[in-house]
Amino acid sequence: MNPDPGAPRLDCAALVTDATGGVLLARSPDGDLRLPTSRTSAESGPRAAAVRAVRASTGLIPRLGGLLVCDWGGQGPGGAVRCVFDGGGISPAAARRRTGGTLFLAPDALARALAPVEARTVLAALRARREGRTVYTEHGRPPPVPAAMDRFGIVPAVQSGGVWEWREEPVPASLPVRQSWVWLFVPDGRVVVYVDVAGLLGLPGGTLEPQDGADAAAAAVREIREETNIAVTPPLYIGHVVDRGVGGPVVARVRMAALATAIGPATVDPATGTVHRRLLVPPGLVPELCGWGPAAGAQARAAVGAVARYGVRSEGVCDEVEDIPAEGLLPSCAGP
Repeated sequence: MNPDPGAPRLDCAALVTDATGGVLLARSPDGDLRLPTSRTSAESGPRAAAVRAVRASTGLIPRLGGLLVCDWGGQGPGGAVRCVFDGGGISPAAARRRTGGTLFLAPDALARALAPVEARTVLAALRARREGRTVYTEHGRPPPVPAAMDRFGIVPAVQSGGVWEWREEPVPASLPVRQSWVWLFVPDGRVVVYVDVAGLLGLPGGTLEPQDGADAAAAAVREIREETNIAVTPPLYIGHVVDRGVGGPVVARVRMAALATAIGPATVDPATGTVHRRLLVPPGLVPELCGWGPAAGAQARAAVGAVARYGVRSEGVCDEVEDIPAEGLLPSCAGP
């Protein structure tokens, strides 16, 4: 049976290093240096393909360890997935016996000698080996959302926000408002989110309480102060999500947008008795980090549009995810 021409191909490679830390590289058919790589066949799996790649390049048979990198290349008719296995170290005697045109290159020379994607993939494999783990990359780079989750202790989770229905019209009088959450911007265009002690992430905001007088904006300001100790402009209504629940009432969860005017030190949230970690996140990453999926893109656009009146830019937003220092930011660093 012929393989599906539209299916991604699976290429497999091995990371082999010498006693000095140099990385074993071979010439690809197009003349570029890269890790020894071979395509999987119908008769053998990925590990066998990586072994075959090293043998074809050096005449030697590696004893492979575990998977270091799974990289999505996304090129060609069906794209490509590349697996890099740990080929370990090569003894001086074996290095002398290798055949073919392979060479060893020091890690600090990889960026100059290799194509950018290849250099990033090799460096990712070296880091994965040092850290004793497997990493997923796209074009040699960790995707921004998994990278942020790993860096800031955000746990994987499946939550219900991805099935809520986004509406930009006012909340119907017949639909009770359960919560009010806020897209809280800083002047560089990023959004404040918080991470609780369980590693779950969300926009600041929460449930309307009796003291809020059924006012979603008042609830939002109170919750922002309690969860993040940030002062804000009056929140602007941008829409709501309809949560149809399972066996419970249909409710609205309001979304608002505001601009931070002062960021104070991290304080204890009276509702939980814990101190939340506060992050600055590019607005385009918020839906995926919160588990709302690509359908929440319209919500992000509505929030960005709402704070444009404060001079918050929609273009050239900083693309870094960063901690807000525990001591907060000076008032001169936040505000219109």
